[in-house]
Amino acid sequence: MFTLEQFLQNKTWNPTLDDAGEAGKKILHMRLQVKPGTTPDNLNITLSGHDLRVNFENKAGPEYKQVTIWPTADLEKLKTELRSDGFLHITVPIKV
Repeated sequence: MFTLEQFLQNKTWNPTLDDAGEAGKKILHMRLQVKPGTTPDNLNITLSGHDLRVNFENKAGPEYKQVTIWPTADLEKLKTELRSDGFLHITVPIKV
C-alpha cells in the first residue's frame, strides 16, 4: 500500500487535492493528457472496483491507461470530462 503523498506524485495522472468545503473531505482531481484530436468517441472509460481504465482508439492503434483510485473515494460521485486543454479531467470526493 502507498501513502496519499506517494499517490499524489503520479506523473501520468497528475493528481491534486482541492478543498471540498467539508471537514475530513477533499476533492481528488486527476488530469490525464490525451493526444491531439481525441474526442469522447475515441475514449472508453470503465471502473471496476477502484480501478479506473481509459481506453483510447487512435491512428497508431488502441492503447490504455489505468489507475487505482484512492481507497476512500466516493466512486458514485466520480466525474470525467474531456476538455479543450488536452486533458481528460477526473474528479472524485475522498475522505482524508
